[in-house]
Amino acid sequence: MVRTQARQSEGGAALWPVVAALWMAEITGSFETAMILAASRSLLADFGDPVLIGWLISGYLLVGAAIAAVAGRLGDIFGRRQVLMILLAVGAVGSLISALAPNYPILLAGRIIQGLTGAILPLCIGLVRENLPAHRVSMGIGLMISGASAGTALGLVLGGWIVDTSGWHGVFVASALFCSTSFLLIWWLLPTSPRLKVGRIDWLSGMLFAPGIFALLFYISNAPRSGWIDPFNLGTLLLAFALLAWWLRHSLASDDPLIDVRLFRDRNISIANAITALTAMSTLQITLVFSIMLQAPKWTLVGLGATATMAGLAKLPSNILSLFAGPLSGWLTYRGGGRLAMITGGILTITGWSLALAMHATILQVILALCVISFGTTMFFAVGPTILAYAAPPERTSETTGMMTVVRQAFLGIGAQIVAVLLATDQIVSPETGERYPTPAAFELAIWYIIGLCVAATLVAFALPKGMNRHGADDDD
Repeated sequence: MVRTQARQSEGGAALWPVVAALWMAEITGSFETAMILAASRSLLADFGDPVLIGWLISGYLLVGAAIAAVAGRLGDIFGRRQVLMILLAVGAVGSLISALAPNYPILLAGRIIQGLTGAILPLCIGLVRENLPAHRVSMGIGLMISGASAGTALGLVLGGWIVDTSGWHGVFVASALFCSTSFLLIWWLLPTSPRLKVGRIDWLSGMLFAPGIFALLFYISNAPRSGWIDPFNLGTLLLAFALLAWWLRHSLASDDPLIDVRLFRDRNISIANAITALTAMSTLQITLVFSIMLQAPKWTLVGLGATATMAGLAKLPSNILSLFAGPLSGWLTYRGGGRLAMITGGILTITGWSLALAMHATILQVILALCVISFGTTMFFAVGPTILAYAAPPERTSETTGMMTVVRQAFLGIGAQIVAVLLATDQIVSPETGERYPTPAAFELAIWYIIGLCVAATLVAFALPKGMNRHGADDDD
């Protein structure tokens, strides 16, 4: 059977079913992230409050980011396949709760339970390293990242069709089916993961990390709506700092912490996370910038007046093209090292945003810019987990990748607020509706900010070692 042969095969014949099962699991996680965007209008029609809909989005992301590193570490210890199956099963239950929800509180509760699937990617990357031979690891991780693009496209396009035919309940039923299918594929095609022999588990270091991160991300997401210096928000921020400071001190003092901050002493891990932070604050804001640009009225001199459906379709070609960027990034990483792949992705990303700055008069021009940006961004995004998979100890692969997920989500929220402020620096008001839209100058300012951080991320990539040998070790300068 495939499950007994996969770990031993070096030729790859039995490995593709393993990769396909993991790819499906990653598609499931990304679908659950994007599907709620397709259902937002239907949900708004039923519940009437945009803030409530916003919490269906942010609540899921907050839980996923807070739990990613902890779930990854639990997978490292108790078996990644087993923990991944638990997350998929819990995700299916959460989806069904939301699908059958008679009111908003139960809908939100199901959605928060779904948030546990935010830890799928770190576990998938750990399983790639666990099951694939060394010369296929970088390609396998690239495919996992391409699965994120596929899941996002499915969430927007298939999710939109489901909502149009069966309402918002339908996307949660589809999510439950995705989780169930992925669960069965993982159970059937992947061998049982080994359990790590550890001594006394320091649970406190994990218990402090997750709520501390949750509180920090809660502040970042909630403060723009209710005020940065609102007493409740400030209290949440102080609680986050206190918990994280306690965790940091406890982790450094522990011989074997559940979440080990000392991993950041590794040059490759720290650089990869720094690049992730810069890209999250910049080019990962692509949806925010282009959704406004595409849907703003033409009289603003920068908008194209597209409908929400047309804006989603304009993004689709770039999602499809990005399916090839992940494997290409993995191939470049294996052949020439993480630095080459990072710099290549950075150059493509900078080129795409420069095209958007110079040419955005038609939807076709915007689609072209989106394709170049998304391809480069996916390459950028794919290299980080590959570097971590090679740099981290095998027994902490999923934990390290989960910590990168936390970094990405935190700086994604910070970047979104910065871009929103830049777009609001110069606005034009509709004389008919009173709605405010960014002017061309505001868009240029936001895009120059993004280009600047993309350049910084590309320059930081030069600090990575020149290459990587066939076993993942660094070939230093």
